[in-house]
Amino acid sequence: MKRKYPRNYERNEKYLERLYELACKLTSIPAVSGREDMGMQQLAELCAGYFDNYEITPVGSFIGRINCGKEGAKTLLLDAHFDEIGFMVTEICDGGFLKVVNVGGIDPRILSASEVLIHGKITIQGIFTSKPPHLQEEGESSKPMKLENLAIDTCYTKQQLEEIVKIGTPVSFRSTVERLQGDYIVGKSFDDRICISAILRALELLKGKDLPVNIAVQFSGGEEIGYKGATTSSYRIAPDYAVVLDVTNAYVPEAPIYRKGIKTGGGGSISYSAQTNRPLTEKAVAIAKENNIPYQLFAEPNKTGTNSNAVQTSRGGIPTVLISIPLKNMHTANEIVTLSDVLEVSRLVSEFALSFQGGEINVG
Repeated sequence: MKRKYPRNYERNEKYLERLYELACKLTSIPAVSGREDMGMQQLAELCAGYFDNYEITPVGSFIGRINCGKEGAKTLLLDAHFDEIGFMVTEICDGGFLKVVNVGGIDPRILSASEVLIHGKITIQGIFTSKPPHLQEEGESSKPMKLENLAIDTCYTKQQLEEIVKIGTPVSFRSTVERLQGDYIVGKSFDDRICISAILRALELLKGKDLPVNIAVQFSGGEEIGYKGATTSSYRIAPDYAVVLDVTNAYVPEAPIYRKGIKTGGGGSISYSAQTNRPLTEKAVAIAKENNIPYQLFAEPNKTGTNSNAVQTSRGGIPTVLISIPLKNMHTANEIVTLSDVLEVSRLVSEFALSFQGGEINVG
């Protein structure tokens, strides 16, 4: 039986405001890859009420479970990664400057004058600084920007810094979530906190429903450095099916021609990957059509660059579908998404979970 949603669901201000608040809370939590422990307690406090029980794994993942109460029920895994890109201190320099190395993929061209937070004994602010154009030699400005040529200015003395910061201290972007035109928002760490928001909203939609499957949720660590959280948590959970949520690059000028089909505001992107499960993917598309949920399609001839790479190959193989939220300016402090896409993805995930009524799905 098709469930009814409010008219103009994607424009209902109550739901948009709820997602905006979730995005603000989630992106304020520091969790540079490898140091998810910094924010795990905050994440647990925010999410614990959604689950019957939860645990935090040794490698920095949050696992929450909802039991449907049906004997022999299958388990559906919902995954989004919790970690974020950032930096790690490599040197404390004279004059209150820090040298850092990137954690995750970051384009150095975006960094000059960017604000950051240094998470030492106390959290302090810093600004990436580079040689001003007035002091550059002829032709220097045309050379590629390298992180090794940048430094973070803290305005502390070296002696003061050494009391706060040490080699290996994590550094994250400093940015707040802001509203743009319509239901667009901009902020840091939407890769992949915005997908955590979508999962939590999906769980709200499922509250009080007669669930046909047990639901396990993993907000995994380490995705930006090699999927260690998804690898270990999906093995630990041993689900029967999985839905991985991540962001995908939306079209911008100068993007490759094959990206022109993926746009913000068009709904989630369902991946036809050579690695993910085709019957499960077809099922997601069918559910979107049946429930008038906007969606987009994207073909990927190999791996997806997401946790689906790890989840799909866990244990004896877990049938997996990948659904992505279109995003602009990926891996910067100013990533852009539209809240309507997040809402539509949450609808799709909730309907997907309810679609297991009547037994398991043929995924072979």
